[in-house]
Amino acid sequence: MKKRMIFWIPLLICIIFLQGCMDIKLDIGESIQAPKNQRIPIKGTWKIEKYKIKKYSKDKEQINYLVGKVVVFSKESVVFGDEICEKPEYKVKNVDAKDYFLYTHKAVAKDLGIQSEKIEVISITSKNQYFYDFIRINDHQLIVCVEDVFYYLSKISDATNQDQIDKYLQEKDATKEEKELKFLSSGVLIGLASSKNTNEGDFYRTLWIAAENRNLYPIVEIKDLFLPRKSGFWIVGKNRFMKRGYIKDEIFAYPLESNIKKETLESIDEQEGDEKENIKENMIREIVFVGNDYIATAYGKNIKNLSGLQMLLVDNVKKSIKISELAGDEGKDAFFYSAQGCLSKLSKSEVSKLYKPMEEDFTLSRRNGHWIMKGRLYYKGKKEKFLSFNINMIPPKKIVHYDNLYISWNEVKEREPKALDIFTSPNKDIAIVITKEAIYVYSIKNNKLSNKYIKKVELKEDERVVMAEWATGSYVKRWNNTVSNSLYVKK
Repeated sequence: MKKRMIFWIPLLICIIFLQGCMDIKLDIGESIQAPKNQRIPIKGTWKIEKYKIKKYSKDKEQINYLVGKVVVFSKESVVFGDEICEKPEYKVKNVDAKDYFLYTHKAVAKDLGIQSEKIEVISITSKNQYFYDFIRINDHQLIVCVEDVFYYLSKISDATNQDQIDKYLQEKDATKEEKELKFLSSGVLIGLASSKNTNEGDFYRTLWIAAENRNLYPIVEIKDLFLPRKSGFWIVGKNRFMKRGYIKDEIFAYPLESNIKKETLESIDEQEGDEKENIKENMIREIVFVGNDYIATAYGKNIKNLSGLQMLLVDNVKKSIKISELAGDEGKDAFFYSAQGCLSKLSKSEVSKLYKPMEEDFTLSRRNGHWIMKGRLYYKGKKEKFLSFNINMIPPKKIVHYDNLYISWNEVKEREPKALDIFTSPNKDIAIVITKEAIYVYSIKNNKLSNKYIKKVELKEDERVVMAEWATGSYVKRWNNTVSNSLYVKK
Protein backbone atom coordinates (compact mmCIF):
# COMPACT_ATOMS: atom_id res chain seq x y z
CA MET A 1 0.00 0.00 0.00
CA LYS A 2 2.82 2.36 0.88
CA LYS A 3 4.52 1.65 -2.43
CA ARG A 4 1.31 2.49 -4.26
CA MET A 5 0.97 5.80 -2.37
CA ILE A 6 4.59 6.66 -3.16
CA PHE A 7 3.82 6.07 -6.84
CA TRP A 8 0.58 8.05 -7.00
CA ILE A 9 1.49 11.13 -4.90
CA PRO A 10 4.07 12.56 -7.38
CA LEU A 11 1.80 11.62 -10.26
CA LEU A 12 -1.08 13.54 -8.66
CA ILE A 13 1.13 16.58 -8.10
CA CYS A 14 2.23 16.52 -11.77
CA ILE A 15 -1.34 16.23 -12.97
CA ILE A 16 -2.55 19.11 -10.80
CA PHE A 17 0.13 21.41 -12.14
CA LEU A 18 -0.01 20.28 -15.76
CA GLN A 19 -3.69 19.55 -16.23
CA GLY A 20 -6.02 22.33 -17.28
CA CYS A 21 -9.66 22.52 -18.18
CA MET A 22 -11.87 24.76 -20.27
CA ASP A 23 -15.54 25.60 -20.40
CA ILE A 24 -16.22 24.64 -23.99
CA LYS A 25 -18.71 23.06 -26.34
CA LEU A 26 -17.82 19.92 -28.20
CA ASP A 27 -15.82 20.57 -31.33
CA ILE A 28 -16.31 17.41 -33.30
CA GLY A 29 -14.08 18.82 -36.00
CA GLU A 30 -11.20 18.75 -34.12
CA SER A 31 -10.59 -3.92 -29.61
CA ILE A 32 -11.49 -6.37 -27.58
CA GLN A 33 -8.98 -9.11 -28.52
CA ALA A 34 -10.54 -12.53 -28.94
CA PRO A 35 -8.86 -15.40 -27.10
CA LYS A 36 -6.59 -17.47 -29.26
CA ASN A 37 -8.30 -20.65 -30.45
CA GLN A 38 -6.59 -23.84 -29.29
CA ARG A 39 -8.38 -25.95 -31.88
CA ILE A 40 -7.39 -25.37 -35.49
CA PRO A 41 -10.55 -25.97 -37.55
CA ILE A 42 -8.74 -26.67 -40.83
CA LYS A 43 -5.45 -28.05 -39.53
CA GLY A 44 -3.45 -30.07 -42.02
CA THR A 45 -2.00 -29.94 -45.51
CA TRP A 46 -4.11 -28.92 -48.49
CA LYS A 47 -3.51 -28.53 -52.22
CA ILE A 48 -4.85 -25.87 -54.61
CA GLU A 49 -6.59 -27.90 -57.32
CA LYS A 50 -8.51 -25.44 -59.52
CA TYR A 51 -10.06 -21.99 -59.72
CA LYS A 52 -12.95 -19.92 -61.06
CA ILE A 53 -12.29 -16.45 -62.45
CA LYS A 54 -14.31 -13.28 -62.26
CA LYS A 55 -14.67 -11.52 -65.58
CA TYR A 56 -12.39 -8.66 -64.55
CA SER A 57 -9.56 -10.80 -63.15
CA LYS A 58 -5.91 -10.56 -64.15
CA ASP A 59 -4.12 -12.63 -66.81
CA LYS A 60 -4.16 -16.41 -66.51
CA GLU A 61 -0.39 -16.77 -66.12
CA GLN A 62 -0.56 -15.06 -62.75
CA ILE A 63 -3.65 -17.04 -61.78
CA ASN A 64 -2.23 -20.44 -62.75
CA TYR A 65 0.82 -19.79 -60.59
CA LEU A 66 -1.00 -20.89 -57.43
CA VAL A 67 -2.53 -24.07 -58.88
CA GLY A 68 -0.72 -27.11 -57.49
CA LYS A 69 0.72 -25.18 -54.55
CA VAL A 70 0.48 -26.66 -51.08
CA VAL A 71 -1.33 -24.85 -48.25
CA VAL A 72 -0.42 -25.70 -44.66
CA PHE A 73 -2.43 -24.76 -41.55
CA SER A 74 -0.75 -25.23 -38.18
CA LYS A 75 -0.70 -23.61 -34.77
CA GLU A 76 2.57 -21.82 -35.51
CA SER A 77 2.06 -20.76 -39.14
CA VAL A 78 -0.09 -20.76 -42.24
CA VAL A 79 1.72 -21.26 -45.55
CA PHE A 80 -0.25 -20.19 -48.62
CA GLY A 81 1.66 -20.17 -51.88
CA ASP A 82 4.58 -17.81 -51.35
CA GLU A 83 2.93 -16.14 -48.37
CA ILE A 84 3.28 -17.07 -44.74
CA CYS A 85 1.24 -15.97 -41.75
CA GLU A 86 3.11 -16.44 -38.48
CA LYS A 87 1.34 -16.97 -35.14
CA PRO A 88 -2.08 -17.15 -36.78
CA GLU A 89 -5.39 -16.85 -34.97
CA TYR A 90 -8.38 -18.76 -36.35
CA LYS A 91 -11.92 -17.49 -35.97
CA VAL A 92 -14.91 -19.48 -37.20
CA LYS A 93 -18.20 -17.85 -38.12
CA ASN A 94 -21.39 -19.20 -39.68
CA VAL A 95 -22.89 -16.81 -42.23
CA ASP A 96 -25.57 -16.67 -44.88
CA ALA A 97 -23.91 -17.99 -48.07
CA LYS A 98 -25.86 -15.76 -50.46
CA ASP A 99 -25.16 -12.56 -48.54
CA TYR A 100 -21.51 -13.42 -47.87
CA PHE A 101 -20.56 -13.93 -51.51
CA LEU A 102 -22.73 -11.06 -52.77
CA TYR A 103 -21.60 -8.40 -50.31
CA THR A 104 -18.02 -9.54 -49.82
CA HIS A 105 -17.08 -10.74 -53.32
CA LYS A 106 -19.86 -9.58 -55.68
CA ALA A 107 -20.39 -13.20 -56.61
CA VAL A 108 -23.29 -15.64 -56.69
CA ALA A 109 -22.90 -18.58 -54.32
CA LYS A 110 -24.54 -21.09 -56.67
CA ASP A 111 -22.16 -20.12 -59.48
CA LEU A 112 -19.32 -21.31 -57.26
CA GLY A 113 -20.99 -24.61 -56.51
CA ILE A 114 -22.27 -23.57 -53.08
CA GLN A 115 -25.67 -25.13 -52.46
CA SER A 116 -25.97 -24.66 -48.69
CA GLU A 117 -27.81 -21.66 -47.29
CA LYS A 118 -25.25 -21.32 -44.50
CA ILE A 119 -21.49 -21.61 -44.81
CA GLU A 120 -18.60 -21.73 -42.38
CA VAL A 121 -15.95 -19.06 -42.86
CA ILE A 122 -12.59 -19.41 -41.12
CA SER A 123 -10.94 -16.00 -40.80
CA ILE A 124 -7.19 -16.01 -40.20
CA THR A 125 -5.46 -13.02 -38.62
CA SER A 126 -2.05 -12.27 -37.15
CA LYS A 127 -1.10 -9.29 -35.01
CA ASN A 128 -4.47 -7.65 -35.70
CA GLN A 129 -3.94 -7.97 -39.46
CA TYR A 130 -6.40 -9.90 -41.62
CA PHE A 131 -4.79 -12.67 -43.73
CA TYR A 132 -7.47 -14.60 -45.66
CA ASP A 133 -10.97 -16.01 -45.28
CA PHE A 134 -11.25 -19.72 -46.07
CA ILE A 135 -14.76 -21.01 -46.84
CA ARG A 136 -15.32 -24.60 -45.77
CA ILE A 137 -17.46 -26.58 -48.25
CA ASN A 138 -16.95 -29.82 -46.31
CA ASP A 139 -14.20 -31.52 -44.31
CA HIS A 140 -12.14 -32.06 -47.47
CA GLN A 141 -12.75 -28.92 -49.55
CA LEU A 142 -12.12 -25.20 -49.05
CA ILE A 143 -12.52 -22.06 -51.17
CA VAL A 144 -10.44 -18.90 -50.85
CA CYS A 145 -10.71 -15.69 -52.86
CA VAL A 146 -7.44 -14.07 -53.95
CA GLU A 147 -7.64 -10.90 -56.05
CA ASP A 148 -10.94 -11.78 -57.74
CA VAL A 149 -10.06 -15.46 -58.24
CA PHE A 150 -11.75 -18.26 -56.29
CA TYR A 151 -9.32 -21.10 -55.60
CA TYR A 152 -10.53 -24.57 -54.60
CA LEU A 153 -8.44 -26.52 -52.07
CA SER A 154 -8.52 -30.26 -51.38
CA LYS A 155 -7.21 -31.81 -48.18
CA ILE A 156 -4.33 -34.24 -48.67
CA SER A 157 -3.30 -34.88 -45.06
CA ASP A 158 -4.28 -34.12 -41.46
CA ALA A 159 -0.58 -33.70 -40.68
CA THR A 160 1.54 -30.60 -41.22
CA ASN A 161 5.00 -30.66 -42.74
CA GLN A 162 7.16 -28.69 -40.32
CA ASP A 163 10.18 -28.99 -42.61
CA GLN A 164 8.25 -27.22 -45.34
CA ILE A 165 7.20 -24.45 -42.94
CA ASP A 166 10.82 -24.03 -41.77
CA LYS A 167 11.93 -23.78 -45.39
CA TYR A 168 9.44 -20.99 -46.06
CA LEU A 169 10.57 -19.15 -42.92
CA GLN A 170 14.24 -19.39 -43.90
CA GLU A 171 13.53 -18.13 -47.42
CA LYS A 172 11.42 -15.33 -46.03
CA ASP A 173 14.13 -14.19 -43.61
CA ALA A 174 16.78 -14.34 -46.33
CA THR A 175 14.86 -12.13 -48.75
CA LYS A 176 12.90 -9.91 -46.34
CA GLU A 177 15.40 -7.04 -46.22
CA GLU A 178 15.95 -7.10 -49.99
CA LYS A 179 12.21 -7.03 -50.68
CA GLU A 180 11.61 -4.19 -48.24
CA LEU A 181 14.27 -2.10 -49.93
CA LYS A 182 12.76 -2.66 -53.36
CA PHE A 183 9.07 -2.55 -52.52
CA LEU A 184 6.90 -0.36 -50.31
CA SER A 185 3.17 -0.73 -50.11
CA SER A 186 0.87 1.25 -47.81
CA GLY A 187 -2.85 1.93 -47.69
CA VAL A 188 -5.21 3.70 -45.32
CA LEU A 189 -8.96 3.75 -44.84
CA ILE A 190 -9.83 7.33 -43.86
CA GLY A 191 -13.27 7.60 -42.26
CA LEU A 192 -14.97 10.98 -42.65
CA ALA A 193 -17.98 12.34 -40.79
CA SER A 194 -20.29 15.26 -41.50
CA SER A 195 -23.04 16.70 -39.32
CA LYS A 196 -25.04 17.76 -42.36
CA ASN A 197 -27.47 15.41 -44.03
CA THR A 198 -26.74 16.69 -47.55
CA ASN A 199 -26.81 13.61 -49.78
CA GLU A 200 -29.69 11.17 -49.33
CA GLY A 201 -28.91 10.56 -45.68
CA ASP A 202 -25.15 10.24 -46.08
CA PHE A 203 -23.39 11.32 -42.91
CA TYR A 204 -20.24 9.19 -43.24
CA ARG A 205 -17.95 8.05 -46.02
CA THR A 206 -14.59 6.31 -46.29
CA LEU A 207 -11.67 7.04 -48.61
CA TRP A 208 -9.27 4.23 -49.54
CA ILE A 209 -5.87 5.82 -50.24
CA ALA A 210 -3.06 3.41 -51.16
CA ALA A 211 0.33 3.50 -52.84
CA GLU A 212 3.02 1.16 -54.13
CA ASN A 213 6.52 2.62 -54.07
CA ARG A 214 4.85 6.02 -53.47
CA ASN A 215 2.74 5.70 -56.64
CA LEU A 216 -0.92 6.08 -55.77
CA TYR A 217 -3.68 3.65 -56.62
CA PRO A 218 -6.94 5.26 -57.78
CA ILE A 219 -8.63 6.66 -54.68
CA VAL A 220 -11.88 4.84 -53.87
CA GLU A 221 -14.83 6.39 -52.04
CA ILE A 222 -17.10 4.11 -50.01
CA LYS A 223 -20.45 4.83 -48.40
CA ASP A 224 -20.47 4.81 -44.56
CA LEU A 225 -17.43 3.80 -42.48
CA PHE A 226 -15.60 0.77 -43.92
CA LEU A 227 -14.00 -0.69 -40.82
CA PRO A 228 -11.31 -3.42 -40.94
CA ARG A 229 -11.49 -5.80 -37.98
CA LYS A 230 -9.83 -9.05 -37.01
CA SER A 231 -13.00 -10.83 -38.11
CA GLY A 232 -13.07 -9.08 -41.51
CA PHE A 233 -14.60 -5.83 -42.72
CA TRP A 234 -17.61 -4.15 -41.09
CA ILE A 235 -19.89 -1.27 -42.09
CA VAL A 236 -20.52 1.43 -39.46
CA GLY A 237 -22.79 4.46 -39.74
CA LYS A 238 -26.10 5.86 -38.60
CA ASN A 239 -29.74 5.98 -39.64
CA ARG A 240 -31.86 9.06 -39.05
CA PHE A 241 -35.59 8.92 -38.44
CA MET A 242 -38.02 11.84 -38.43
CA LYS A 243 -41.26 11.73 -36.46
CA ARG A 244 -43.57 14.64 -35.78
CA GLY A 245 -40.76 17.05 -36.54
CA TYR A 246 -38.29 15.41 -34.14
CA ILE A 247 -35.03 13.65 -35.03
CA LYS A 248 -33.91 10.25 -33.78
CA ASP A 249 -30.46 8.93 -34.77
CA GLU A 250 -29.49 5.23 -34.55
CA ILE A 251 -25.87 3.99 -34.78
CA PHE A 252 -25.43 0.72 -36.70
CA ALA A 253 -22.54 -1.73 -37.22
CA TYR A 254 -22.62 -5.02 -39.11
CA PRO A 255 -20.24 -7.36 -41.01
CA LEU A 256 -19.67 -6.62 -44.68
CA GLU A 257 -20.90 -10.05 -45.74
CA SER A 258 -24.18 -9.57 -43.86
CA ASN A 259 -27.15 -7.79 -45.39
CA ILE A 260 -28.61 -6.78 -42.05
CA LYS A 261 -28.81 -3.04 -42.65
CA LYS A 262 -32.08 -3.44 -44.52
CA GLU A 263 -33.32 -5.93 -41.96
CA THR A 264 -32.35 -3.57 -39.15
CA LEU A 265 -34.29 -0.73 -40.72
CA GLU A 266 -37.34 -2.95 -41.12
CA SER A 267 -37.15 -4.28 -37.57
CA ILE A 268 -36.80 -0.77 -36.17
CA ASP A 269 -39.88 0.31 -38.07
CA GLU A 270 -41.88 -2.73 -36.92
CA GLN A 271 -40.61 -3.37 -33.41
CA GLU A 272 -39.88 0.18 -32.25
CA GLY A 273 -42.79 1.91 -33.91
CA ASP A 274 -44.40 2.65 -30.57
CA GLU A 275 -41.20 4.14 -29.22
CA LYS A 276 -40.83 6.46 -32.23
CA GLU A 277 -44.48 7.49 -31.85
CA ASN A 278 -43.61 8.80 -28.39
CA ILE A 279 -40.64 10.89 -29.51
CA LYS A 280 -41.04 14.29 -27.88
CA GLU A 281 -37.55 15.70 -28.37
CA ASN A 282 -34.53 15.32 -30.63
CA MET A 283 -31.97 12.57 -30.02
CA ILE A 284 -29.05 13.49 -32.27
CA ARG A 285 -25.94 11.30 -32.32
CA GLU A 286 -22.55 11.74 -33.95
CA ILE A 287 -19.65 9.34 -34.34
CA VAL A 288 -16.41 11.03 -33.30
CA PHE A 289 -14.05 8.02 -33.41
CA VAL A 290 -14.08 4.48 -34.75
CA GLY A 291 -11.50 1.80 -33.92
CA ASN A 292 -11.41 -1.95 -34.47
CA ASP A 293 -13.77 -2.69 -31.60
CA TYR A 294 -15.04 0.65 -30.27
CA ILE A 295 -17.12 3.61 -31.42
CA ALA A 296 -16.91 6.95 -29.58
CA THR A 297 -20.10 8.99 -29.90
CA ALA A 298 -21.53 12.34 -28.82
CA TYR A 299 -25.23 12.98 -28.37
CA GLY A 300 -27.68 15.70 -27.47
CA LYS A 301 -30.84 17.55 -28.48
CA ASN A 302 -29.10 20.20 -30.57
CA ILE A 303 -26.51 19.54 -33.28
CA LYS A 304 -24.57 22.61 -32.13
CA ASN A 305 -24.17 21.27 -28.61
CA LEU A 306 -23.79 17.49 -28.40
CA SER A 307 -22.62 17.45 -24.82
CA GLY A 308 -23.28 13.79 -23.92
CA LEU A 309 -20.59 11.15 -24.46
CA GLN A 310 -20.82 7.40 -24.97
CA MET A 311 -18.22 4.81 -25.91
CA LEU A 312 -19.93 1.87 -27.63
CA LEU A 313 -18.91 -1.64 -28.62
CA VAL A 314 -18.85 -2.34 -32.36
CA ASP A 315 -20.31 -5.76 -31.58
CA ASN A 316 -23.15 -4.20 -29.57
CA VAL A 317 -23.89 -0.57 -30.38
CA LYS A 318 -26.61 -0.46 -27.73
CA LYS A 319 -24.06 -0.97 -24.95
CA SER A 320 -21.99 1.90 -23.54
CA ILE A 321 -18.88 1.18 -21.49
CA LYS A 322 -16.89 2.77 -18.71
CA ILE A 323 -13.26 3.77 -19.02
CA SER A 324 -12.30 1.00 -16.55
CA GLU A 325 -13.85 -1.59 -18.90
CA LEU A 326 -11.63 -0.26 -21.67
CA ALA A 327 -8.40 0.55 -19.83
CA GLY A 328 -8.68 -1.23 -16.48
CA ASP A 329 -7.79 0.28 -13.11
CA GLU A 330 -4.96 2.26 -14.68
CA GLY A 331 -7.41 4.03 -16.98
CA LYS A 332 -9.88 4.59 -14.18
CA ASP A 333 -7.21 6.11 -11.94
CA ALA A 334 -5.90 8.33 -14.76
CA PHE A 335 -9.45 9.56 -15.44
CA PHE A 336 -10.20 10.55 -11.84
CA TYR A 337 -6.76 12.06 -11.18
CA SER A 338 -7.05 14.12 -14.37
CA ALA A 339 -10.54 15.25 -13.37
CA GLN A 340 -9.20 16.24 -9.96
CA GLY A 341 -6.43 18.22 -11.64
CA CYS A 342 -9.09 20.16 -13.51
CA LEU A 343 -11.18 20.76 -10.37
CA SER A 344 -8.15 21.94 -8.39
CA LYS A 345 -7.98 25.05 -10.56
CA LEU A 346 -11.53 26.07 -9.68
CA SER A 347 -12.94 27.85 -6.66
CA LYS A 348 -14.95 25.87 -4.09
CA SER A 349 -18.15 27.58 -5.16
CA GLU A 350 -17.53 26.64 -8.78
CA VAL A 351 -16.73 23.03 -7.87
CA SER A 352 -20.01 22.79 -5.93
CA LYS A 353 -21.92 23.51 -9.14
CA LEU A 354 -20.49 20.43 -10.86
CA TYR A 355 -21.52 16.79 -10.76
CA LYS A 356 -18.90 14.30 -9.66
CA PRO A 357 -16.91 12.83 -12.58
CA MET A 358 -18.45 9.69 -14.09
CA GLU A 359 -16.46 6.92 -15.77
CA GLU A 360 -18.74 6.93 -18.83
CA ASP A 361 -17.95 10.56 -19.69
CA PHE A 362 -14.89 10.14 -21.92
CA THR A 363 -14.03 10.18 -25.61
CA LEU A 364 -11.16 10.42 -28.09
CA SER A 365 -10.01 13.49 -29.97
CA ARG A 366 -7.16 14.52 -32.27
CA ARG A 367 -4.29 16.82 -31.34
CA ASN A 368 -1.17 17.49 -33.41
CA GLY A 369 -1.21 14.17 -35.23
CA HIS A 370 -2.21 11.89 -32.34
CA TRP A 371 -5.32 10.50 -30.70
CA ILE A 372 -5.80 11.69 -27.13
CA MET A 373 -8.36 10.79 -24.49
CA LYS A 374 -10.61 13.46 -23.03
CA GLY A 375 -13.14 13.57 -20.20
CA ARG A 376 -15.95 15.90 -19.12
CA LEU A 377 -17.42 17.40 -15.97
CA TYR A 378 -21.04 18.51 -16.17
CA TYR A 379 -22.81 21.37 -14.43
CA LYS A 380 -25.76 20.42 -12.23
CA GLY A 381 -29.05 20.88 -14.03
CA LYS A 382 -27.28 22.01 -17.22
CA LYS A 383 -25.74 19.08 -19.00
CA GLU A 384 -25.30 21.22 -22.12
CA LYS A 385 -22.68 23.14 -20.12
CA PHE A 386 -19.52 21.29 -19.19
CA LEU A 387 -15.79 21.43 -18.56
CA SER A 388 -13.50 19.39 -20.81
CA PHE A 389 -10.16 18.00 -19.64
CA ASN A 390 -7.38 15.86 -21.11
CA ILE A 391 -6.98 12.41 -19.55
CA ASN A 392 -3.35 11.88 -18.71
CA MET A 393 -2.83 8.54 -20.44
CA ILE A 394 -2.02 7.11 -23.85
CA PRO A 395 -5.05 5.44 -25.51
CA PRO A 396 -4.79 1.66 -24.96
CA LYS A 397 -3.72 -0.53 -27.87
CA LYS A 398 -7.10 -2.25 -27.84
CA ILE A 399 -8.72 1.00 -29.03
CA VAL A 400 -5.90 2.61 -31.08
CA HIS A 401 -3.58 0.03 -32.63
CA TYR A 402 -1.35 2.43 -34.55
CA ASP A 403 -0.72 6.09 -33.77
CA ASN A 404 2.88 6.89 -34.70
CA LEU A 405 3.88 10.18 -36.31
CA TYR A 406 7.10 10.26 -38.35
CA ILE A 407 6.98 13.93 -39.35
CA SER A 408 7.44 16.80 -36.92
CA TRP A 409 4.36 18.96 -36.46
CA ASN A 410 6.43 22.06 -37.20
CA GLU A 411 7.40 20.67 -40.59
CA VAL A 412 3.76 19.87 -41.33
CA LYS A 413 2.75 23.46 -40.61
CA GLU A 414 5.59 24.76 -42.76
CA ARG A 415 4.45 22.68 -45.71
CA GLU A 416 0.71 23.22 -45.15
CA PRO A 417 0.05 26.27 -42.93
CA LYS A 418 -3.66 25.39 -42.81
CA ALA A 419 -2.97 21.84 -41.63
CA LEU A 420 -5.23 20.62 -38.81
CA ASP A 421 -3.99 17.05 -38.61
CA ILE A 422 -1.69 14.46 -40.19
CA PHE A 423 -1.50 10.65 -40.42
CA THR A 424 1.70 8.86 -41.48
CA SER A 425 2.03 5.28 -42.72
CA PRO A 426 3.88 2.58 -40.73
CA ASN A 427 6.19 2.23 -43.77
CA LYS A 428 7.09 5.93 -43.57
CA ASP A 429 6.32 6.32 -47.29
CA ILE A 430 3.13 8.42 -47.45
CA ALA A 431 1.41 11.02 -45.26
CA ILE A 432 -2.19 12.22 -45.17
CA VAL A 433 -2.43 15.91 -44.27
CA ILE A 434 -5.85 17.26 -43.27
CA THR A 435 -7.01 20.86 -43.67
CA LYS A 436 -10.49 22.32 -43.31
CA GLU A 437 -11.10 22.20 -47.07
CA ALA A 438 -9.11 19.20 -48.33
CA ILE A 439 -6.98 16.10 -47.79
CA TYR A 440 -3.43 16.27 -49.21
CA VAL A 441 -1.43 13.11 -49.87
CA TYR A 442 2.34 13.56 -49.62
CA SER A 443 5.15 11.11 -50.15
CA ILE A 444 7.76 10.70 -47.40
CA LYS A 445 11.47 10.16 -47.87
CA ASN A 446 14.01 10.23 -45.06
CA ASN A 447 11.25 11.32 -42.67
CA LYS A 448 10.58 14.43 -44.77
CA LEU A 449 7.48 15.42 -46.68
CA SER A 450 7.80 15.81 -50.44
CA ASN A 451 8.00 19.40 -51.65
CA LYS A 452 4.57 19.12 -53.28
CA TYR A 453 1.58 16.95 -52.54
CA ILE A 454 0.89 14.08 -54.95
CA LYS A 455 -2.89 14.16 -54.61
CA LYS A 456 -5.58 16.50 -53.32
CA VAL A 457 -9.08 15.38 -52.30
CA GLU A 458 -11.71 18.01 -51.61
CA LEU A 459 -13.62 17.71 -48.35
CA LYS A 460 -17.28 18.48 -47.92
CA GLU A 461 -18.37 21.27 -45.63
CA ASP A 462 -17.94 20.38 -41.97
CA GLU A 463 -16.20 17.03 -42.65
CA ARG A 464 -13.66 15.69 -40.15
CA VAL A 465 -11.66 12.47 -39.74
CA VAL A 466 -13.06 9.87 -37.34
CA MET A 467 -11.09 6.81 -38.47
CA ALA A 468 -7.66 5.97 -39.89
CA GLU A 469 -6.80 2.28 -40.34
CA TRP A 470 -3.53 1.31 -42.07
CA ALA A 471 -2.50 -1.73 -44.11
CA THR A 472 1.03 -2.51 -45.29
CA GLY A 473 2.77 -5.08 -47.47
CA SER A 474 0.63 -7.82 -49.00
CA TYR A 475 -2.40 -6.65 -47.00
CA VAL A 476 -2.68 -3.58 -49.21
CA LYS A 477 -3.64 -5.64 -52.26
CA ARG A 478 -6.10 -7.66 -50.24
CA TRP A 479 -7.77 -4.57 -48.83
CA ASN A 480 -7.76 -2.96 -52.25
CA ASN A 481 -9.46 -6.01 -53.72
CA THR A 482 -12.15 -6.02 -51.02
CA VAL A 483 -12.71 -2.28 -51.16
CA SER A 484 -12.79 -2.01 -54.95
CA ASN A 485 -15.28 -4.86 -55.31
CA SER A 486 -17.61 -3.78 -52.53
CA LEU A 487 -21.20 -2.89 -53.36
CA TYR A 488 -20.76 0.13 -51.09
CA VAL A 489 -18.32 1.85 -53.44
CA LYS A 490 -19.67 5.17 -54.70
CA LYS A 491 -19.66 5.45 -58.48
